[in-house]
Amino acid sequence: MERLTAEDAAFLRIEDQISAMHSVTVAIFDGPAPSFDDFQNRMGERVSLVPRFRQRVLDVPGGLERPVWADDPQFSLDYHVRHTGLPRGETMAHLEKLTERILSQRLDRGKPLWELWMINSLGDGRWAVLSKA
Repeated sequence: MERLTAEDAAFLRIEDQISAMHSVTVAIFDGPAPSFDDFQNRMGERVSLVPRFRQRVLDVPGGLERPVWADDPQFSLDYHVRHTGLPRGETMAHLEKLTERILSQRLDRGKPLWELWMINSLGDGRWAVLSKA
């Protein structure tokens, strides 16, 4: 187990129901999207390269010290890699609304603190990946 940095612990402390402290990246790709199974398999091959993606935060009893990172014995890629799409003909404004909805939900502190969303049907043969951590 490894203790959270002071900065990471501060982010967790100041997060509340109004202020989410996760970061987000939205990448938009031209061309046909891979199948979700292929996308998820590809992510599964790479998640072991970032050990933190398989770890969750554990509080120290009594709150006497910063929380620690610990391996999640029940880690499930299915929970973290998700799939959604926009109806045909939707615009970038609809992608922004979807992004707002995804970001309005806090990350589950009982699991590793990340999600990856594959988003199909952006129009003009494009698709996107939203990462939230």
